[in-house]
Amino acid sequence: MAYLTPDAKTQLSSTIRELRDRLLTDIHNGAESFYRLSVTLKQAGLAEEAHIKRQRLEKWLDEQIRSEGKIPTDKDFEPIKARYRLQAEKLAAATFLNRLVVIKQLEAMGLSKPLLVTGGWNSPAYREFREFAPDLLKDETEGMGLLLSLLYDELALDLPGLFGRGGITDLFPIPASTLRVTIEALDQLELRDIWLDDTVLGWVYQFWNDPEREDLDTKLNQGGKVEPHEIASKTQMFTERYMVEWLLHNSLGQLWLGICRANDWQAEVISSGTLARLEERRSQWREWRESGKVALDGLMPMETELEERWKYFVLAPLAPLAIGVNLTRNSC
Repeated sequence: MAYLTPDAKTQLSSTIRELRDRLLTDIHNGAESFYRLSVTLKQAGLAEEAHIKRQRLEKWLDEQIRSEGKIPTDKDFEPIKARYRLQAEKLAAATFLNRLVVIKQLEAMGLSKPLLVTGGWNSPAYREFREFAPDLLKDETEGMGLLLSLLYDELALDLPGLFGRGGITDLFPIPASTLRVTIEALDQLELRDIWLDDTVLGWVYQFWNDPEREDLDTKLNQGGKVEPHEIASKTQMFTERYMVEWLLHNSLGQLWLGICRANDWQAEVISSGTLARLEERRSQWREWRESGKVALDGLMPMETELEERWKYFVLAPLAPLAIGVNLTRNSC
């Protein structure tokens, strides 16, 4: 069953792009306010926790600048520092969003109970939390931030790369209003079923990176050059399922048929006539597409499970010989 329909994918794209803009703005402004970054650390007069965290952030930024291998001039120092700060804020925003997306998927598949993100402030987990721990509801998130942090710690046992603590992303607070907007956006009715699709996290990654890639395309079209730190945004894209299946069918598939030929085995996909039928039906489907009988982007339906397993297989030069071979040894 296709959960991520074209309409749902369009809605997901719009949602992720809107959340991206909101998260980057709010996290940037939140850090500015929390750490008083417009003044020096000495002048900021921060409480102990904020002071220590800002020290960590400043040290991280200094390390990134040193990693470039050259000492920037006074003129370049602040722009480079601002670029690395933006990089850290993007990482914090993406991490926060991906955590919620993964939790949504776990909840949809029944792997995380009771529901917390699904339903948000009306979810079973939050309602139970309100009932049994009313004294913990007095922060700006009404306890949702604390409850999420407890869930993060639990999930970190199996997924430390995403939910573990101690990284640079921990230094960027998520404002309460931003937390609510994000949870409610992911919980909208139009996206209710997509969390059961195992490609949704890849599409979130794709839609998150789309704005930067589009900006780079504009820059290149205007004669600009891609800087080293921009390469990842231009080249990292989600590999759709059909691409993976095509590569699988035409690598391991070709290898398997070669092994069968070398051992005088009879491949079931050949003995059953599946490859031959697929070629015939593809030819007919192309004729229908050219004549307008089927849509240009219409996919040829598969009739059997074996066709589904070999639907992207492309006959290599030796493969046509194998189609008509009538081998009598073991079937494979």
